[in-house]
Amino acid sequence: MPESKEPLALIPFGPFEADLASQELRKQGVRLRLPRQSFQILKMLLERPGELVSREELRQALWPSDTFVDFEHGLNAAINRLREVLGDNADNPHYIETLPRRGYRFVGTIAQPELVKVTVTVKEKGEESEPPRNTNRRKLWAIGVGLAGLCGFLTLAFYSLNSPAPLPRVLQYRHLTADRQIKGLTPCGSDSRLVTEGPRVLFSETSASVVQVSSGGGDVTKVSMPFSCFSIFDISPDKTELIGVSWATGYLPDQPLWALSIASGLARRLGNLTGHTAAWSPDGRRIAYATGDNVNGPNTLYVAQVDGSDVRMLARIESGNVSTIRWSPNGRLLRMTVWIGASSSLWEVSANGTNLHRMNLFSAEGRPVLDLNWTPDGRYFVLGMGRPMSPEEDIWVVRETHSLLHWRTAQPVQLTTGAMSFGNAAPSRDANQIFAIGGQPRGELARYDLKSHVLVPYLSGISAEQLDYSRDGEWLTYVTFPEGILWRGKLDGSEHMQLTSHPLRAGLPRFSPDGKRIVFAGSPTEGALRLYVVSAEGGKPEVVSQSQDDEVDPNWSPDGSSLIFGGLLLAAQPRISSVDLRTGRVSTIPGSEGLFSPRVSPDGRFIVAIDAPGDRKLLLFGRSTGKWTELLRIEHAGIGWPVWSSDSKLIYVSDASDRRTPIVYRIRISDHKIERVAALEVPEGITGTWGGWYGVTPDGSPLVLRDLSIQEIYALDVDLP
Repeated sequence: MPESKEPLALIPFGPFEADLASQELRKQGVRLRLPRQSFQILKMLLERPGELVSREELRQALWPSDTFVDFEHGLNAAINRLREVLGDNADNPHYIETLPRRGYRFVGTIAQPELVKVTVTVKEKGEESEPPRNTNRRKLWAIGVGLAGLCGFLTLAFYSLNSPAPLPRVLQYRHLTADRQIKGLTPCGSDSRLVTEGPRVLFSETSASVVQVSSGGGDVTKVSMPFSCFSIFDISPDKTELIGVSWATGYLPDQPLWALSIASGLARRLGNLTGHTAAWSPDGRRIAYATGDNVNGPNTLYVAQVDGSDVRMLARIESGNVSTIRWSPNGRLLRMTVWIGASSSLWEVSANGTNLHRMNLFSAEGRPVLDLNWTPDGRYFVLGMGRPMSPEEDIWVVRETHSLLHWRTAQPVQLTTGAMSFGNAAPSRDANQIFAIGGQPRGELARYDLKSHVLVPYLSGISAEQLDYSRDGEWLTYVTFPEGILWRGKLDGSEHMQLTSHPLRAGLPRFSPDGKRIVFAGSPTEGALRLYVVSAEGGKPEVVSQSQDDEVDPNWSPDGSSLIFGGLLLAAQPRISSVDLRTGRVSTIPGSEGLFSPRVSPDGRFIVAIDAPGDRKLLLFGRSTGKWTELLRIEHAGIGWPVWSSDSKLIYVSDASDRRTPIVYRIRISDHKIERVAALEVPEGITGTWGGWYGVTPDGSPLVLRDLSIQEIYALDVDLP
């Protein structure tokens, strides 16, 4: 009895794979656009690797004799397109070699093709069936077949249970917007979520609090609303309302919760509820929300009816800030991101308030959890994960449900990677797409000209921040953005040298008084921030101390024998300390508990620091008197980045309460007189400032890193098996 066999092959080569059945070419799982004729040429070459495929063979296969076409032009165009997609070069081929006037040959390395063979049994004409057997033989035959089938099933089950399920992947990336605005931030600089109601995607931009774009792409349009600054937390299950807060009442941690109609733009208060994040339950009857200190906690999680009634405490997190909440589609669980210190993690609690615990999906990788969501069918959990010590973000997914043959707990799978950063993910209703914010962070160093009152590029507009100058004014040190690499060089642009490399990320560098050493706060991919000292001429950075706490904001003593440093703002109890470089002994500056961002005056007489709990007071410490006094207080503002003048008579400080127009003040130490130096208004076409860093040149001109990032809304076509 003859058999007809037709092999269907998936042929991998390099980072590519050619699916001969679907006639698709993919690169690392992403489908590439390739014309049919170009794919047919690739197929013929892959089926005969290392062999000549003549031009005549290609003509007969692609352009039969009854087809009227300019064969030479058509073949050359198809080959050129194929090479373009593969990134190949005719002069130095990696995949396709040209044999002049003869044809082409595939010269790449092909991995073992994955063959799926389909066997079809064909009964020939005239062939008759066998005569029927007796009943006992038939029973024995049936039992044998059954046993064979059971063995086959058990074998299949064994291999399936011990083999991984098919991995999720991105099939295609599509732009939905092209307006070059920063996404996910409101005009006042507060974070805001991206949500979708099916036909549209809704999000915030630095130009407007709530905007929308078609899920198929197009122009961005504003959503009518009564607020000038509204942060989106979630969208209602019926996709008609947004829940969020208005920041018109200031920067208090908890704000009144509002429901905003997408269609009419009308808003209604949700009873008397206040919070800093919230989410709708799947049935639309309840909301979960968090209240409390938005820096170090404690935070309390509540559940209430949507009219604000029947408030019930669900859980309490003693140390940590809840930043995002999401219900599971079946309403049984809530998951949330919780910031503890400078790191964030994923937490889970049952809808009845029991079993509050931290979920350890990424052990010891230093990846903060930045956002989260479920696919509407509940099969996958979608995470926005920060890269270790980096502003970039990637989308990961975890399979929530398990089939009979794949019952083991699934591990997180990374969907996006590379130069682009993707986050703030929102799955579509059919879970075939994930809408997200994609971009590449970059900046431009700019100086505020004190005469013309405008920002102009500084050091040719390099993407760098956290500058410091040597005492003689000839040298500077800086950190590149977003890479976090430490450099030093001369102010005239010469003799620039790289002092650190990946994976060590550097920050807040300071020249020693003699200009021969540089201290900085650094960290590899995980672990606490440490103080490092490196020679200004290059060499291996050496760790200063082995403290278990994060160490930042280093400052030299006037004689270079010790360092004054601080802790992170988000630490449970920040304080200012001193370390003797000769003995390694660490001591605490009196009365500095709760303060951060210290700066020692060049003459060593004073220390300035910022009040951490309020983040709005600048304090001065007299080292001779041992007392702290208040220099500046600004309500509901973000004071930061103090800088001393070289003569120790002035201290500069920034006020970033308005992200698009940050203000720089200077304070005279002798009489505490405050003077406004500049309002760093960001011009049209530039989205804002990166990370809030501000500096001052030796002549007192303010410095800022302008945000030139490119951010757009993308639709990711995904395969979630």
